[in-house]
Amino acid sequence: MFNGLLINPAYAGSRDALAVNLTYRHQWVGFDGAPTTQLVSVHSPIKARKIGLGIQVYNDRIGVSRETGVMTNYAYRIPFQKGKLQFGLGAGISSLQADWTQVALQDRSDVVFSTNSRGTIRPNFSGGVFYYKKAYYVGASMPFMLAHTYDPANSTWGLATRKEQYQPMVTGGYVIKLNKTFKLKPSTLVRYQVASGVQADINANLIINDKIWAGVSYRSEDAIVGMFEVLPTPQWRLGYAYDMGISKLTPYNSGTHELMLQYEFGYRLRVRDPRYF
Repeated sequence: MFNGLLINPAYAGSRDALAVNLTYRHQWVGFDGAPTTQLVSVHSPIKARKIGLGIQVYNDRIGVSRETGVMTNYAYRIPFQKGKLQFGLGAGISSLQADWTQVALQDRSDVVFSTNSRGTIRPNFSGGVFYYKKAYYVGASMPFMLAHTYDPANSTWGLATRKEQYQPMVTGGYVIKLNKTFKLKPSTLVRYQVASGVQADINANLIINDKIWAGVSYRSEDAIVGMFEVLPTPQWRLGYAYDMGISKLTPYNSGTHELMLQYEFGYRLRVRDPRYF
């Protein structure tokens, strides 16, 4: 919800401004080896706003594994049913490495974990479609089309194209005007993976004077999330989210924190048509 480009390349350029977004996420605080993510994304429309271009640079760590990558995004949009329909493709590379010597072992003579994996560069691709009007949006995407697996026998990373590695996603949201001061924005994100099945986020945000967003979200079998955003000017956006876990991991961590800062260059203030996604 903080940045649609992270899960759908077709989102590129949809803000009608050069948008720069910084995101930091620390998951399962207090859990040894918990995931942390730092990400910078930039996207903007070009060529009479028919094309959107974007780029993401990210660093992801979970356990002893690290992944650093760059993903470029291309989107083409056309007018459709009084809205905009965008088709997007993404392509990039990832650098993967694992510090196997940091793993606590029962058998310290296990040679598989005696050395760290060599860093390797692997490609990745994404695809998606995104349709939006003033009051609602829908989208479908595949954020990563290739998965990477480690082969301990050869001490190297390889590509996996098995169907259980895919994770397609569907999103949607609607803005309901309650009165001059308040608007309500319900939304959802549904994703599927063979190994874990269907997982859904059900969200609701209350928008106050188009400057303050306060919301709550339920992620099935995982967490209840509280969200807060402040828009001090039409260009600046600051957001914070806290996940309170409800899974079996809950007793072993103190929740998840996420921070977001966004700035939009060249923003044209249009009071009658503000952006809600």
